[in-house]
Amino acid sequence: MTKLLSIAGLAFTLCITSGHAIAEQIKLKHPLEIDADEQAARLKENVGIFRHNVQIKHGNMTITADYLEAHKRAELGDNQQLLIASGDPVKFIAEQEDGSIIVASAKKVTYDVAKSLFTMSGGAKFQQNGDMMSADTIIYDRAAETVTSKKAENSTNQVKTIINTQNEQGEQ
Repeated sequence: MTKLLSIAGLAFTLCITSGHAIAEQIKLKHPLEIDADEQAARLKENVGIFRHNVQIKHGNMTITADYLEAHKRAELGDNQQLLIASGDPVKFIAEQEDGSIIVASAKKVTYDVAKSLFTMSGGAKFQQNGDMMSADTIIYDRAAETVTSKKAENSTNQVKTIINTQNEQGEQ
């Protein structure tokens, strides 16, 4: 019985830490690659500024934007970044471990690399496997594999979700 409880406890621990492990693998194995038409830096503040045709690659994820600020966060150690992208819209595409593709967009996307956390605001949309969500703000926690959406405080726009009811063969 004790052996069975130990195995169950190990399985539970592995389930909880698997999302975090995925995020850690992305951070450790893949550098952030940023391409843009223009780049500047505020050296004292440790902020890189990228303008026009900005493309960010991080592992199996790509973000395209018009403008990006890349903040180096010393309190988190080496290579820990906070990226703040804006555009009309900012587009985000990522492939999940199961091969599904996530496509998202918003006017502003904040990517906390250390936490693998995306906050999308301003006409935010999130799509996966034919399902779609739109809201004023969508938070995608890549490590925990969770999505949360909400309307802005003074907005009359509710969160809208469309669930695809067709299977892969196109039947309902």
